[in-house]
Amino acid sequence: MSQQLQSKNFEDWVERYLVYLKAERQLSPRTIAMRRIELRRFRDFLRDEKIAAGVQRQHVRQYVALLARRDLSPRTINHLLVTLRTFFKFVVREGAMPHDPTVNLAALKTPKKLPAVISEKALSQALQLPVPDSARGVRDRAILELFYNCGLRRQELINLDIKDIDLHNLQIRVLGKRARERVVPLGRAAQHAMLNWLEKRKEFCPPGGRDETALFVNAHGSRMTASQVYYRVRQYLQQVTEIDKAHPHVLRHSFATHLLDGGADLMAVKEMLGHSTLSTTQIYTHVSAGRLKAVYRQAHPRAALETVTKQD
Repeated sequence: MSQQLQSKNFEDWVERYLVYLKAERQLSPRTIAMRRIELRRFRDFLRDEKIAAGVQRQHVRQYVALLARRDLSPRTINHLLVTLRTFFKFVVREGAMPHDPTVNLAALKTPKKLPAVISEKALSQALQLPVPDSARGVRDRAILELFYNCGLRRQELINLDIKDIDLHNLQIRVLGKRARERVVPLGRAAQHAMLNWLEKRKEFCPPGGRDETALFVNAHGSRMTASQVYYRVRQYLQQVTEIDKAHPHVLRHSFATHLLDGGADLMAVKEMLGHSTLSTTQIYTHVSAGRLKAVYRQAHPRAALETVTKQD
């Protein structure tokens, strides 16, 4: 049996856990880095409270209460609690603790939050904003088209190589979370934008220069970073919408919602988004249902009546 989990060797177990996440769960480096930060946050709590060994259920409750007093949102606290759940489950399985202190610990209630969506009209306007005669503008147009045409996550788009784009068969190969691969259809608008970008891309990556396989590169010929993609997309979306968080993921939400509004099959949308479960995709049906109710209330002659008489 392994040594018991104590405050002094907590960091060692965190590192073992992170190796497990990388090797077996195949999580991204960014996600693993966030897990390290979250677990060190709990380690600091143990030290402050002088809890040297034997983490109990009440200690986790105290930690949750501390986070709430610091005005963290229930959603954020629940996320941190999930990190602790998976960590302690691993530690117990490895024999460093006899019991999991997070078992049956209830999550905080959170208000239902529907994903932000940009209208089709606003998105059409955003797609016209990049300057069409510059390499940067052509690249940005291709990025916007690919996000909206294919519903990609930001990291998925960044990781794309030129070989992943099949313009002849109108499809792209995407490596999603946990190394799950999927093939997503490519629209004609995105195809046209990609052809223009691949021609202009030579200005950033001239022949005989740097051997860079990335589909989207910056002016130095290097693969674009997450922050570079974020700020380029945000620059355009802020001009057409008042949504506070006008970032790349809003295009993914809009992709899914507009497909369902157009009559797409929910299972097909699930596959294109790369969701592991259908329940994750079903949130977009609530968005569409909300729009239907709004249309009904606006258009139906009887929808606005507060009361209905018996004679009616």
